Amino acid sequence: MYTRKDLLRLFIPALMEQLLSTAIGVVNTMMVSGLGAFAVSAVGIVDSINIVAMNVFMAVSTGATVVISQHLGADNRKAASRTAAQSVSSVVLLSALTGLGLYLFGEQIINILFGNAEQIVKSAAKTYLICSAVSYPFLGMFNVFTGILRANNNFRASMIAAVASNIVNVLVGAVCIFYLKLGVLGAGIGMISARFFGALILMHPLFTDNRINISKQSYRITLNILKPVLYIGVPAGLDSLIFNGGKLLVQTFITSLGTAALAANTIAGSMNNIINIPGNAVAIVSVSVIGYYAGAGLHEDLRKMIKKLTLYAMILLGGVSLAFFPFVESFLKLYTPPDDVLKMALHVTYLTLICIPVFWPAGFIVSACLRSTGDSVFVTMVSISSMWLVRVFGGYVLVRYTALGLMGIWIAWCFDWVTRGVPYCGRVLSRRYEKHLPHIET
Repeated sequence: MYTRKDLLRLFIPALMEQLLSTAIGVVNTMMVSGLGAFAVSAVGIVDSINIVAMNVFMAVSTGATVVISQHLGADNRKAASRTAAQSVSSVVLLSALTGLGLYLFGEQIINILFGNAEQIVKSAAKTYLICSAVSYPFLGMFNVFTGILRANNNFRASMIAAVASNIVNVLVGAVCIFYLKLGVLGAGIGMISARFFGALILMHPLFTDNRINISKQSYRITLNILKPVLYIGVPAGLDSLIFNGGKLLVQTFITSLGTAALAANTIAGSMNNIINIPGNAVAIVSVSVIGYYAGAGLHEDLRKMIKKLTLYAMILLGGVSLAFFPFVESFLKLYTPPDDVLKMALHVTYLTLICIPVFWPAGFIVSACLRSTGDSVFVTMVSISSMWLVRVFGGYVLVRYTALGLMGIWIAWCFDWVTRGVPYCGRVLSRRYEKHLPHIET
């Protein structure tokens, strides 16, 4: 079904989207870092809160991508179109409600989770959090539009929208930060503008798609249409919510290490995103590809494709790590960090360069593939267990009872990739996921 050429045709737009979006995001972080370590720390705090909150509506987007891919694999375009239309309604509603909740209670959330942070950090975080809340409806639309188009193998549209919106983010942010002197508020205005622009761009390809037509479908939410979406999306959302909630809790451990550790963690996380660009691109492609195979009933080809995608991710990430290793310090200095921040970020980045190619694909490429077969509950159970036992509890122990500091957090982080990857690979080898494959009428 999918030849190597077909996979490459999907992978290149996904890679370019991840590459350019991440690069522009790094530039944005660098602009904020010019305001001082407090601004970098504030943005890092809010981003960790955002990742948790966004799971409320991104769960539906994830489920929609899988279910629409399965319907298209079974050549049931009508069901795919109905699912797409109602997914849009659900995500817009949920994202607006989530943004409202964050707007109303954001200050209390910051004080509860990051009460030990310096006042200047908390004040800047509150400003950035309000901007994030305002942007949520646009982000929700962007995510669900992107998911629908990717399900139909239209990765080019999402690439163009992501790149264009991030260029808007940098341009508007630069004007607001450096010319209008708005500080962190300027970065927030850039983010709102980018998310609005991105959603606007995707409307045209979405409403003119020749395989998924949502313009003539009912947007009234009905359970029988959304039930398959929620069956995939709710466990995925719960997994992501608890996963990122655990990361947020780990962030509070880092807060206790001081502002320098917070800034180093934000910079190291930004660099980690750069290193992992090919892996994220493969994960994006795998959702649509495996969903299509599942819907088409091609079980043996599906199993081979899971192994192939995982191997491709390992090779690509290994190549990036080898190429990146000699230049790590030079890249980190672009953030203009103080010496103590640079030292911590450097150690963490070296660790992830070694571990990502070996352990990350089994933990995240295989899990994305398993979700697309419908085996979402198993993935969620493994992910939650590994997150809380290894990353959260292990990170706490290493920070509390050793002198590793920030490095202890990231050692637990890397070990978490191992403890989730092993059972996922075992699931594929045993073929137990096959009992969850959909039975879709054509």
